[in-house]
Order: sequence, then C-alpha cells, then structure tokens
Amino acid sequence: MTRAAFLEMVWAALGIVPTLAGVLWLIDAEHGLALTSLGSTAILLFCFPTHEGARPVAVLVSHLLGAAIGIALLQVFGSNIWTMGAGVALIAVAMRLLNIMHPPAGANPLIVLNLKSSWLFLAYPLLPALLIMLAAVFAWSRLRPGPRWPLRWL
Repeated sequence: MTRAAFLEMVWAALGIVPTLAGVLWLIDAEHGLALTSLGSTAILLFCFPTHEGARPVAVLVSHLLGAAIGIALLQVFGSNIWTMGAGVALIAVAMRLLNIMHPPAGANPLIVLNLKSSWLFLAYPLLPALLIMLAAVFAWSRLRPGPRWPLRWL
C-alpha cells in the first residue's frame, strides 16, 4: 500500500467515526437501527466523495424517496416479504429514472417496513441525520487534501 492510499484511509476514518457518532448522539442512539443505511452512505461519502452517488441530491432524494416508498407500501399492503422486495425494486427504478443512484438508500424500504415506521420517520430521524451527515462531509472535505465535496450539487 502506498503512503497516499494509507493517508486516504486515515482521512476517511477520521471523517466517518465522528460523523456517525455525532449523528447517533444528536438524533438519539435509540434510532440507530432506523439509520443503518447511513453506515454505507458514510463509506460512499468519505471514501468516494467524487462518486456520482455521493452528490447531495442523490443522497437526500434517494434516502427520503426510499423511505417514503417503504412507508407507502406498509400502509397499503403491510409488511411482508413481497412489499420488502417491491420496495427495493421501486427505489431502484426511481433512482435510475431520476439519475440519482445512491445504493445505500435501497435499504430504506426494508428498514421502514421492518420497523413499521410512520410518515414522521421522514422528518425525524431521517432528514436531520442526512443533513448532519452532509454538513459533516462538507466540512471534512475542506480539511483533507484532494478534491472538495461535492463536485456538483445536482
């Protein structure tokens, strides 16, 4: 491993640990299970900040839309293996159509269907957690060497 690759790994870890700890502390750790999709979002944002899936619009819209799809399916059909599969398929199609592919958001229909979340889940804990994470990666990218995040907002 090169020195540069090692330093990139260290910088990513120095961004991920306090960001996720801060999100879980501010949002309240009892919502930790509800926010599991943010673990893979953190990896994408901090390890691959120039990736198309790390665009702010992709992160916000995909997570919120994935959760909304799951909640809508829950209210209409209940929570079962078919609605879980349908939720992931629908968010995959939506992300593709909108050109906002952010794979970690594919977990959100599964999360809300398993937890039987209400529409309030979008406003709390999901939206504040996402905004905290995006603010953290914005600040982090200005401290580390290399390109700043985001390369483009939309």
